[in-house]
Amino acid sequence: ALLYSQSMSGAWSSSALLCAAWFVVLFSRAPAQFHKAIKQRIKDAKKRGVTGYDLIDELDVWYGSNSPQYNGPHSILDMLGKKDGKVDLSDWLAAGLPKDHFVYFDKNKDSLMDNHEAHSWHQQRQPARTMNLSEVNDPPKGHFEPLGSWKKPLPSEDLIYRKPYPHPREFWKKHMDGYLPAVLKGAQHGWPAMNWTKEELTKRFGWVDAKLEPKVESRGNDSGYADLDAAAPGHRLSISEYLRVEQDKNMYVVSIIPQAMAWEVAHPSVLLCGSRRHMMNRRSKPPYTKTKHEYPHENKYDWMTHVFEANLWIASGYTRSQFHYDKEWNVNCLLSGTKRWFFLNPFWYDDELQWSRGRKFKRNDPLNNAWTDWVYLDPDKVDLIVQHKLRNMDYYELIQEAGDCIFIPYAMLHQVQKLDDGLQVAASWMFLPETIYDEDVCAEAPLEEDLPLAAMDTLYMYTGKGLIPQGYNDPLNFLAKVRDGMNDAGETHLSLKTFARVVTEGDAILKTIKGSKKKIQKIYERVTSYASDPKKGLSQAELKEVPLRIWAKPAAEGDEEGPLPCDHGQEYEICDDAEFEKMKQYVDARLASRKLSPPGADDSPRGAKPTNRRAYADLSQPPGRAERNEL
Repeated sequence: ALLYSQSMSGAWSSSALLCAAWFVVLFSRAPAQFHKAIKQRIKDAKKRGVTGYDLIDELDVWYGSNSPQYNGPHSILDMLGKKDGKVDLSDWLAAGLPKDHFVYFDKNKDSLMDNHEAHSWHQQRQPARTMNLSEVNDPPKGHFEPLGSWKKPLPSEDLIYRKPYPHPREFWKKHMDGYLPAVLKGAQHGWPAMNWTKEELTKRFGWVDAKLEPKVESRGNDSGYADLDAAAPGHRLSISEYLRVEQDKNMYVVSIIPQAMAWEVAHPSVLLCGSRRHMMNRRSKPPYTKTKHEYPHENKYDWMTHVFEANLWIASGYTRSQFHYDKEWNVNCLLSGTKRWFFLNPFWYDDELQWSRGRKFKRNDPLNNAWTDWVYLDPDKVDLIVQHKLRNMDYYELIQEAGDCIFIPYAMLHQVQKLDDGLQVAASWMFLPETIYDEDVCAEAPLEEDLPLAAMDTLYMYTGKGLIPQGYNDPLNFLAKVRDGMNDAGETHLSLKTFARVVTEGDAILKTIKGSKKKIQKIYERVTSYASDPKKGLSQAELKEVPLRIWAKPAAEGDEEGPLPCDHGQEYEICDDAEFEKMKQYVDARLASRKLSPPGADDSPRGAKPTNRRAYADLSQPPGRAERNEL
C-alpha cells in the first residue's frame, strides 16, 4: 500500500518518508519501546504544562503517517493514569480531560473506556473538544441518522445526464475544471454486462479468481475480517465458489476485472480525450504546468484516456463504504442493484474535518496528496453532537441505478451505500488526476459509440488467473529502480545479475517463490528481446521501448513489499500480444468507421475549452446552479 500510494503521487517528501519510517520502526518494536517513547513525550509535555486535549494531540504519534493502532489510544490513556491496563474516570481526569466527555464516550456505561470507545473518541477528538453536551436531551436534526440527514442536499439536476451525453469538451470543463460529481444514466444499457446474473456469472466467469474484502469497512481495526478469514483465509476465491458461500457472510468481491469480463462493459465515450501526449506536472506548483505524458499509448491512440486500474465488485446483502476520498478520478458503473452516493467537497471544509491519518490531503497542492484518507464516523448513525461541524456542511447526493455510471472527482470525500439486499455487480476504473483534456487529440477519437472497457490499455490488466494486480508497484517506479541499479553497477546495458538483484529485494515474490532463478531468467529474456542487441541487453535508452504491460510482471513480482494475502504463491500473467492485437483490431475498426467532419467543421456544441484546472482551493463555496451551468 505504501508503494502504491507513492506511485500515484510521485516522489515522497523527505518529511513524509521520515514520518513513515519512524512509524514503521516504532511499531515493529516490542510494546516496551512504544511505552518508552510515549513516556518521554508525556514527561516533556507535562514539563511545559500541557494538559487535556492539547496533551492528547502531542501524544498522537500516528498523526501524519497512519491512523492510530486500534488499542493505541487506550494504552496512552492508561499510561497517563494508573497504568493498570484499564482506563477509568480517574485515568481520564489525570489527563486533564473533561469528566462529562468520559461519560458520553463510555457507550456501554460500565465506567470503563474500552479499546473501541477510546479509539472512537481519539478519532473524533477535534470536534469533540467543542461539542455541546446539553444537546443530549434535545438532539440536533439528523442525530444518529444516516450521513446527510442534517439538511437537504445541494441541487443536483444538472449533474445527471441522459443519452446522448455531451461532447467530452463540455463534460471535462464542467466536472474536472468545476470539481463536480456526475451520474451518466443508462451508460451500460445494451451491454452484455447488464445480464450478469448469479447464474450467468457462475456459468461464464466462475473460473475467475477474485480478491475479497469485508462488506462493511471497519477502518482502524480488523474486526470486520472474521467471516472472511473463516471462509477464505487467503482472501481469494473463484467467482463460482464465492457465489456459493457468500450468503449472509461479511465478505464481497473487490478485485481487478479480468479482460474477459471487461469486453462486456462499456467505457462511455464522454470520458475519452484525456491526452496521452501531455499531462499536468505534479512537480510544478499550482495551478501546475504541463509536461510530457508518462504513460504513452503503445499504438499511439493519443485520445485514449489512460486507465490506471479497473475493478470488479460483487456483493449481496448490506454493503457500505466509509467516508473517504481516493487520490484518482474514479468512474463506478453499477450493473445491478441501487446505491446512494454522498459527496462532500474537502476543499471547502478541510479545516473543519479531523482526518484519520492526517497530512495526506493537501488543499493547496492536491496533485501531491500523500495518500488516501477518511473521516471517522458511522455513516449509518452519525453522532451530530460530536460531529457538530458537519451540520453546516453542504453536500451532493446522487442515486445510482442499474446501468448508471457515477463520476467521482479525485480527492472528493464520498460515501456509498447499497440500498437493496439483492446481488449487486459493478465495474469501476480510475485515471490519474494529472490527466487533461486535449482538443487536438479529441478530433481523432471515435466518439459515436462507446468502446469496451477491455479496449482501454489499463496499466495492470488481469487475465482472471494468477496474481491479482491491485496496489502493486507502478512499472514506472520499477523502471527508475532498474536505472538506479544499472548506475550503481556502472552498466551501460542491463545485466541479468543487476535485474535479479532489483527483483529480489525485501519480501518480493521472486525472492521466495519456488524456481525463482529460472523465472527471473525467463522474465529477463522477455524484456531483453526488445533490445537492439539482445546479447548485450537493454541500454538505458531502450528500457522505455519495452511496453509497460510487459514491465508490469517484474514490477509486481519484484515489489519489495511482497504479495497481498490473496497472492501468495501466485505469478502475474501478462496481457499477451494476442490479447493486445485483439484490442488494437477492435479500436482500429471503430476508427475506420467513425464519422469524419470536413476540415473546419465540427457538429458538436463548441463552448469554451477546459482550462484543465486541478487545484480548487479558491472555488466558491458552494457554486450556485448558475455558476455550474456556466461551466
